[in-house]
Amino acid sequence: MLDVRTLSLLLQGAGVSLLLALGSIACATLLAMALCAMAFSRWTAVRAFYRLYIYIVRGTPLLVLALLVFYALPALDLKTGPYVAGLLVLTLYVGALFAEVFRGGVLAIPRPQWESARSLGLPPGAMVRKIIAPMVVRYALPPYINVCVMTVKASSILSIISVWELTFAAREIIERTLAVFTVLGLAGAIYFVMCFGMDRVGRRVERRLLAKGFVGAPV
Repeated sequence: MLDVRTLSLLLQGAGVSLLLALGSIACATLLAMALCAMAFSRWTAVRAFYRLYIYIVRGTPLLVLALLVFYALPALDLKTGPYVAGLLVLTLYVGALFAEVFRGGVLAIPRPQWESARSLGLPPGAMVRKIIAPMVVRYALPPYINVCVMTVKASSILSIISVWELTFAAREIIERTLAVFTVLGLAGAIYFVMCFGMDRVGRRVERRLLAKGFVGAPV
């Protein structure tokens, strides 16, 4: 039987997992915006850097990427600890996924929409902010939400670099109680609740944006 202390440890680990996921989503969103801008740069070298970054990060297993970052930081005299390393790992990986989501949103905008935006005579910054960005959100929001949900599950990889989160807490409890199926089943249920909750929140935000006219339904 699992006691209250065991459940409390799992919930504490879930809180750490959720905080890491939310923090990395925020940082990765900013990174992805910069990367997406590189994808459409007029300079070939900048576009090549974008493609290289996407190919390397997406082509590297997240487990390998976590170990590389965890051991590379001390080698560079950056003693950050496992939590900062874990946040950096998720940011780099999820940032690459978000960048492709944003790039797809830009490419999905019909050419007549671009021509109409240019015909208004707005400065480039204002055109992007007032016209292009809402249309990108229209197309990118659903896959963006899916990647956010995936980030919660991906945070379990960080247990390999000694980040004390839900999976790490479950392993500690299993070593003490030997209740493998019970503990893993409970941990899986907690992951499901977090992912389902994030998905519902994302869909709710999407509906509110649609209701307020911030974005339109995809055409």
